[in-house]
Amino acid sequence: MSKTNTVMGDMPLVYLASGSPRRRAILEELGIAYRLLAADVDEMAGGTACETAEENARRKWRAGLLVARASGPPTRKVAWGNPARSCLQEEKTRPRGPRHGGAVVVAADTVLEAQGRLLGKPADETMAREYLQMLSGGTAVAYSAVAVAVVGAGEGCLATETAEVHFKTLSPEVIRWYLSTGEPVGRAGAFGIGQIGEVLTESVDGCYSCVSGLPKTALLLALARVAGGQLPGWLRNVPASLVGARVQLRSLTIDCS
Repeated sequence: MSKTNTVMGDMPLVYLASGSPRRRAILEELGIAYRLLAADVDEMAGGTACETAEENARRKWRAGLLVARASGPPTRKVAWGNPARSCLQEEKTRPRGPRHGGAVVVAADTVLEAQGRLLGKPADETMAREYLQMLSGGTAVAYSAVAVAVVGAGEGCLATETAEVHFKTLSPEVIRWYLSTGEPVGRAGAFGIGQIGEVLTESVDGCYSCVSGLPKTALLLALARVAGGQLPGWLRNVPASLVGARVQLRSLTIDCS
Protein backbone atom coordinates (compact mmCIF):
# COMPACT_ATOMS: atom_id res chain seq x y z
CA MET A 1 0.00 0.00 0.00
CA SER A 2 1.41 3.37 -0.99
CA LYS A 3 1.90 6.09 1.60
CA THR A 4 1.02 9.75 1.28
CA ASN A 5 3.64 12.14 2.61
CA THR A 6 1.98 14.36 5.18
CA VAL A 7 3.18 17.72 6.51
CA MET A 8 5.33 16.83 9.47
CA GLY A 9 8.68 17.53 11.04
CA ASP A 10 10.88 19.76 8.90
CA MET A 11 8.75 19.60 5.77
CA PRO A 12 7.87 23.07 4.47
CA LEU A 13 4.34 24.35 4.35
CA VAL A 14 2.79 26.64 1.77
CA TYR A 15 0.86 29.60 3.14
CA LEU A 16 -1.62 30.76 0.49
CA ALA A 17 -2.28 34.50 0.75
CA SER A 18 -5.60 34.35 -1.08
CA GLY A 19 -9.27 33.80 -0.45
CA SER A 20 -9.87 32.37 -3.95
CA PRO A 21 -11.54 28.94 -3.93
CA ARG A 22 -10.09 28.27 -7.39
CA ARG A 23 -6.52 28.90 -6.22
CA ARG A 24 -7.05 26.54 -3.32
CA ALA A 25 -8.40 23.93 -5.73
CA ILE A 26 -5.33 24.24 -7.97
CA LEU A 27 -2.98 23.64 -5.03
CA GLU A 28 -5.04 20.59 -4.12
CA GLU A 29 -4.90 19.33 -7.72
CA LEU A 30 -1.10 19.53 -7.51
CA GLY A 31 -0.99 17.77 -4.14
CA ILE A 32 0.69 20.78 -2.51
CA ALA A 33 0.16 21.25 1.22
CA TYR A 34 -1.15 24.65 2.22
CA ARG A 35 -2.77 26.76 4.90
CA LEU A 36 -4.72 29.93 4.24
CA LEU A 37 -3.58 33.40 5.24
CA ALA A 38 -5.87 36.41 5.45
CA ALA A 39 -3.90 39.13 3.64
CA ASP A 40 -6.15 41.97 2.54
CA VAL A 41 -4.50 44.65 0.38
CA ASP A 42 -5.46 47.63 -1.75
CA GLU A 43 -5.02 46.38 -5.28
CA MET A 44 -3.41 48.42 -8.04
CA ALA A 45 -5.85 49.65 -10.66
CA GLY A 46 -3.56 51.30 -13.24
CA GLY A 47 -0.61 50.42 -15.46
CA THR A 48 -0.39 47.70 -18.09
CA ALA A 49 -2.03 44.33 -17.58
CA CYS A 50 1.31 42.70 -16.77
CA GLU A 51 2.36 45.49 -14.40
CA THR A 52 -0.99 45.31 -12.62
CA ALA A 53 -0.87 41.54 -12.09
CA GLU A 54 2.74 41.66 -10.89
CA GLU A 55 2.24 44.55 -8.49
CA ASN A 56 -0.92 43.06 -6.99
CA ALA A 57 0.83 39.71 -6.51
CA ARG A 58 3.71 41.51 -4.78
CA ARG A 59 1.33 43.40 -2.46
CA LYS A 60 -0.48 40.22 -1.44
CA TRP A 61 2.83 38.44 -0.98
CA ARG A 62 4.25 41.15 1.30
CA ALA A 63 1.05 41.14 3.34
CA GLY A 64 1.17 37.34 3.54
CA LEU A 65 4.75 37.38 4.79
CA LEU A 66 3.82 39.80 7.55
CA VAL A 67 0.86 37.67 8.63
CA ALA A 68 2.94 34.48 8.54
CA ARG A 69 5.53 36.08 10.79
CA ALA A 70 3.06 37.57 13.23
CA SER A 71 0.32 34.99 13.72
CA GLY A 72 -0.42 31.32 13.94
CA PRO A 73 -1.58 29.48 10.83
CA PRO A 74 -5.22 28.71 10.00
CA THR A 75 -6.37 25.13 10.34
CA ARG A 76 -6.81 23.74 6.83
CA LYS A 77 -4.14 21.67 5.12
CA VAL A 78 -3.69 19.00 2.46
CA ALA A 79 -1.04 16.33 2.15
CA TRP A 80 2.23 16.64 0.26
CA GLY A 81 2.71 13.94 -2.31
CA ASN A 82 2.36 12.96 -5.92
CA PRO A 83 -0.86 14.62 -7.18
CA ALA A 84 -2.21 11.24 -8.24
CA ARG A 85 -1.82 9.88 -4.71
CA SER A 86 -2.42 12.89 -2.48
CA CYS A 87 -5.44 13.12 -0.23
CA LEU A 88 -7.16 15.96 1.52
CA GLN A 89 -6.93 16.22 5.26
CA GLU A 90 -8.62 18.47 7.76
CA GLU A 91 -6.74 19.29 10.95
CA LYS A 92 -8.85 18.58 14.02
CA THR A 93 -6.84 20.77 16.35
CA ARG A 94 -4.97 24.01 15.98
CA PRO A 95 -1.16 23.52 16.11
CA ARG A 96 0.28 24.35 19.51
CA GLY A 97 3.13 26.39 18.04
CA PRO A 98 3.43 27.82 14.50
CA ARG A 99 6.55 26.80 12.61
CA HIS A 100 7.15 29.79 10.36
CA GLY A 101 10.82 29.13 9.64
CA GLY A 102 11.00 27.44 6.22
CA ALA A 103 7.32 28.04 5.45
CA VAL A 104 6.62 29.25 1.92
CA VAL A 105 4.28 32.17 1.20
CA VAL A 106 2.48 32.14 -2.17
CA ALA A 107 0.38 35.00 -3.56
CA ALA A 108 -1.05 35.49 -7.04
CA ASP A 109 -3.04 37.86 -9.22
CA THR A 110 -4.61 37.49 -12.66
CA VAL A 111 -5.68 40.27 -15.02
CA LEU A 112 -7.58 39.97 -18.29
CA GLU A 113 -6.96 42.32 -21.23
CA ALA A 114 -9.14 42.64 -24.34
CA GLN A 115 -9.04 45.25 -27.11
CA GLY A 116 -6.30 47.07 -25.22
CA ARG A 117 -8.45 47.43 -22.12
CA LEU A 118 -8.00 45.92 -18.66
CA LEU A 119 -11.11 44.02 -17.63
CA GLY A 120 -11.40 44.00 -13.87
CA LYS A 121 -14.35 42.89 -11.78
CA PRO A 122 -17.54 44.48 -13.13
CA ALA A 123 -19.31 46.66 -10.60
CA ASP A 124 -22.76 45.71 -11.81
CA GLU A 125 -24.68 43.78 -14.45
CA THR A 126 -24.51 46.64 -16.95
CA MET A 127 -20.72 46.62 -16.87
CA ALA A 128 -20.64 42.82 -17.00
CA ARG A 129 -22.79 42.90 -20.15
CA GLU A 130 -20.40 45.43 -21.70
CA TYR A 131 -17.41 43.17 -20.95
CA LEU A 132 -19.11 40.10 -22.42
CA GLN A 133 -20.00 42.03 -25.57
CA MET A 134 -16.33 43.01 -25.90
CA LEU A 135 -15.20 39.40 -25.49
CA SER A 136 -17.74 37.99 -27.97
CA GLY A 137 -15.99 36.37 -30.93
CA GLY A 138 -12.64 37.79 -29.87
CA THR A 139 -9.52 37.01 -27.89
CA ALA A 140 -8.48 38.09 -24.41
CA VAL A 141 -5.03 37.75 -22.87
CA ALA A 142 -4.72 36.55 -19.29
CA TYR A 143 -1.70 37.76 -17.32
CA SER A 144 -1.03 35.81 -14.12
CA ALA A 145 1.71 36.62 -11.63
CA VAL A 146 2.85 34.43 -8.75
CA ALA A 147 5.06 35.73 -5.93
CA VAL A 148 6.80 33.12 -3.78
CA ALA A 149 9.12 33.47 -0.78
CA VAL A 150 10.42 31.39 2.12
CA VAL A 151 9.74 33.03 5.48
CA GLY A 152 13.06 34.24 6.88
CA ALA A 153 14.89 34.28 3.52
CA GLY A 154 16.25 37.43 1.90
CA GLU A 155 15.00 36.80 -1.62
CA GLY A 156 11.90 35.47 -3.29
CA CYS A 157 10.72 34.85 -6.84
CA LEU A 158 8.17 36.54 -9.09
CA ALA A 159 6.92 34.36 -11.92
CA THR A 160 4.59 35.63 -14.65
CA GLU A 161 2.67 33.61 -17.21
CA THR A 162 0.33 34.43 -20.09
CA ALA A 163 -2.44 32.66 -21.99
CA GLU A 164 -4.90 33.66 -24.70
CA VAL A 165 -8.60 32.88 -24.43
CA HIS A 166 -10.62 32.66 -27.64
CA PHE A 167 -14.34 33.25 -27.18
CA LYS A 168 -17.34 32.01 -29.06
CA THR A 169 -19.64 34.57 -30.61
CA LEU A 170 -21.95 35.41 -27.74
CA SER A 171 -25.49 36.17 -28.86
CA PRO A 172 -27.69 38.50 -26.79
CA GLU A 173 -29.54 35.36 -25.64
CA VAL A 174 -26.32 33.73 -24.42
CA ILE A 175 -25.22 36.89 -22.62
CA ARG A 176 -28.62 37.26 -20.93
CA TRP A 177 -28.49 33.62 -19.84
CA TYR A 178 -24.96 33.91 -18.45
CA LEU A 179 -25.83 37.11 -16.60
CA SER A 180 -28.82 35.31 -15.06
CA THR A 181 -26.44 32.80 -13.43
CA GLY A 182 -24.98 35.60 -11.30
CA GLU A 183 -21.43 34.43 -12.04
CA PRO A 184 -20.14 37.43 -14.08
CA VAL A 185 -20.46 40.13 -11.41
CA GLY A 186 -17.45 40.07 -9.12
CA ARG A 187 -15.23 38.10 -11.51
CA ALA A 188 -12.35 39.58 -13.48
CA GLY A 189 -13.42 39.96 -17.09
CA ALA A 190 -17.01 39.05 -16.12
CA PHE A 191 -16.49 35.33 -16.58
CA GLY A 192 -15.16 32.40 -14.59
CA ILE A 193 -13.39 29.87 -16.78
CA GLY A 194 -13.21 27.37 -13.95
CA GLN A 195 -16.98 27.30 -13.64
CA ILE A 196 -19.93 28.07 -15.94
CA GLY A 197 -17.93 30.60 -17.97
CA GLU A 198 -15.91 27.85 -19.63
CA VAL A 199 -18.83 27.23 -22.01
CA LEU A 200 -18.31 30.71 -23.46
CA THR A 201 -14.82 29.86 -24.68
CA GLU A 202 -13.71 28.30 -27.95
CA SER A 203 -10.15 27.46 -26.96
CA VAL A 204 -7.22 28.47 -24.76
CA ASP A 205 -3.65 28.97 -25.99
CA GLY A 206 -1.43 28.37 -22.99
CA CYS A 207 -2.17 26.83 -19.61
CA TYR A 208 -5.79 26.73 -18.51
CA SER A 209 -4.68 27.35 -14.92
CA CYS A 210 -3.14 30.68 -15.97
CA VAL A 211 -6.62 31.90 -16.88
CA SER A 212 -8.28 30.43 -13.79
CA GLY A 213 -6.01 32.30 -11.37
CA LEU A 214 -2.94 30.27 -10.34
CA PRO A 215 -0.67 29.26 -13.26
CA LYS A 216 0.75 25.82 -12.53
CA THR A 217 3.90 26.18 -14.63
CA ALA A 218 4.90 29.51 -13.07
CA LEU A 219 4.04 28.26 -9.58
CA LEU A 220 6.04 25.03 -9.79
CA LEU A 221 9.09 26.75 -11.25
CA ALA A 222 8.99 29.50 -8.60
CA LEU A 223 8.64 26.96 -5.78
CA ALA A 224 11.57 24.95 -7.11
CA ARG A 225 13.71 28.08 -7.36
CA VAL A 226 13.15 29.52 -3.87
CA ALA A 227 12.41 26.42 -1.78
CA GLY A 228 13.83 23.55 -3.80
CA GLY A 229 16.02 22.17 -1.04
CA GLN A 230 13.02 21.68 1.25
CA LEU A 231 10.57 20.18 -1.22
CA PRO A 232 9.61 16.59 -2.06
CA GLY A 233 11.62 15.18 -4.98
CA TRP A 234 9.01 15.63 -7.70
CA LEU A 235 8.75 19.35 -6.86
CA ARG A 236 12.42 19.89 -6.18
CA ASN A 237 13.32 18.50 -9.61
CA VAL A 238 10.87 20.46 -11.79
CA PRO A 239 12.76 20.82 -15.13
CA ALA A 240 13.84 24.39 -15.86
CA SER A 241 13.07 23.74 -19.54
CA LEU A 242 9.37 24.07 -18.68
CA VAL A 243 9.82 27.87 -18.65
CA GLY A 244 9.05 28.23 -22.37
CA ALA A 245 8.04 31.50 -24.00
CA ARG A 246 5.02 32.17 -21.77
CA VAL A 247 6.76 32.17 -18.38
CA GLN A 248 9.24 34.64 -16.95
CA LEU A 249 11.06 34.29 -13.62
CA ARG A 250 12.94 36.94 -11.69
CA SER A 251 14.16 37.54 -8.18
CA LEU A 252 12.37 39.63 -5.56
CA THR A 253 14.05 41.25 -2.60
CA ILE A 254 12.11 40.66 0.60
CA ASP A 255 11.50 43.83 2.57
CA CYS A 256 8.61 43.75 5.01
CA SER A 257 9.86 46.49 7.30
